[in-house]
Amino acid sequence: MTETVLVARIKHETNTFSSLSTGRAEFESTSLFRGGEIVPEFRGTNTDLGGFLRVADEEGWEVVPTVAANATPGGVVTADALDAFVERLLAGIEESDPDAVLLGLHGAMVSERDRDGDGYILERVREAAGEDVPVMATLDLHANISDRMVDHADGLFGYDTYPHVDIGETGETAARAMAATLNGGLDPTIVVERAPLLPPLPVLQTADEPMASLLDAAGDAESAQVPDVSVFGGFAYADVPEAGFSVVGVTDESLADETRDDCAGIAAEADDRRHEFDRSYTSVAEAVEEASGWDATEGPLLLADIADNPGGGSAEDGTVILEALLEAGVEDVAVAAIYDPAAVDAAVEAGVGESLSVELGGHIEDNGDPISVDAYVRSLSDGTYRNQGPMSTGLQVSFERTAVLEIDGIDVIVGSHRQQPYDPEVFRSQGVTPERQRVLVLKSTVHYRAAFEPIAGTIREVSAPGLCSPDLSSFDYEQVQRPKYPLDGE
Repeated sequence: MTETVLVARIKHETNTFSSLSTGRAEFESTSLFRGGEIVPEFRGTNTDLGGFLRVADEEGWEVVPTVAANATPGGVVTADALDAFVERLLAGIEESDPDAVLLGLHGAMVSERDRDGDGYILERVREAAGEDVPVMATLDLHANISDRMVDHADGLFGYDTYPHVDIGETGETAARAMAATLNGGLDPTIVVERAPLLPPLPVLQTADEPMASLLDAAGDAESAQVPDVSVFGGFAYADVPEAGFSVVGVTDESLADETRDDCAGIAAEADDRRHEFDRSYTSVAEAVEEASGWDATEGPLLLADIADNPGGGSAEDGTVILEALLEAGVEDVAVAAIYDPAAVDAAVEAGVGESLSVELGGHIEDNGDPISVDAYVRSLSDGTYRNQGPMSTGLQVSFERTAVLEIDGIDVIVGSHRQQPYDPEVFRSQGVTPERQRVLVLKSTVHYRAAFEPIAGTIREVSAPGLCSPDLSSFDYEQVQRPKYPLDGE
């Protein structure tokens, strides 16, 4: 008998401190596919859906693709957008009467419809599919795990890497656990243990301690009957009660107590080592001083603008680092990217090879003022490329209409859509060779490391303003359950 497995992807990482709303248009601009568009777009990619499809081919499942929606992290998701995607997903369940449901979620969605966006999706799917249909979901390592998510799923599988180079592998893990469930080899249940921690993004890099050891312990706890133990660092920029650190196990019911003990041990170790989540960062002044004298013989100096990261919901129009580099007269610099549709419009009106004066960036959040620049329009494009690096390989992304502005020896990629620049194709697609630059500036917190570490001579994490600042004391939390380290000290 051929099993029918319904697949869907509804993902958003919501920064509740952002003033930008996330509606249907933001999903359309990032990644939105429906029905028959999904399989050809995602087959062979390093994505959750790509992983589902690889196992589906192995198992001979009949796949029912419904919706694949993802938007650049930002402010709260509108009720209209979430309703549209959930209704399409539920219609697919009603029409196909599936044997199983596999979902690609994020785990940190906040919506006007429901503050626990992922819990809401899982609850609606459970109501539509029934108690006897297994429902499993992949989640981002930054998921904030709610009891509601656990209650309405049979399996929750988190990425084990940050940068997230194992998204496709996680999809395969979830799908293989689903296959074992359908074949009667696994009676799945979920266990969860939490630690009173709310780490900022940079310290969750999984090549560093303490995350490296915690993930090793999670891997040691896995087996054929315990297909996954995930360490979720949480997403500190979503002010919701469930925000924070958790360890989740997907296990056969017969091993639930043992798996819970393993998860509790990992959570306790994380709490014991909480000071290892502390880190110091490079100031803007220090970064510019180093850039001024940088010898690129061993590769460019990479300045990571970690706080103005659109991949965590920041505006991507911060100007503090760029302005400091311009004032210091640093040249042979490439910046990716600044979100400023009005500046792009002005560049289009001027045309390639022409000059213009523009007020660049600094229009949205408190992350620097607009800077008055005289710029030369080097190129114009649709801003679209496919990732070639190890993260989300093959996935198409876009800055939409894009201009490269040359400003006093600095090439600035200016886009009309907020998109995290974590793949070198962001430069190459615009005619800029990153290896040949003396200095690179990237608005990314950790993801850039997967593809840029082999290129860079040295990396500095620069502390400039932005809605992904590692200084959590700068945010006014109202909903997060307390106490949490580092918000409340010891």
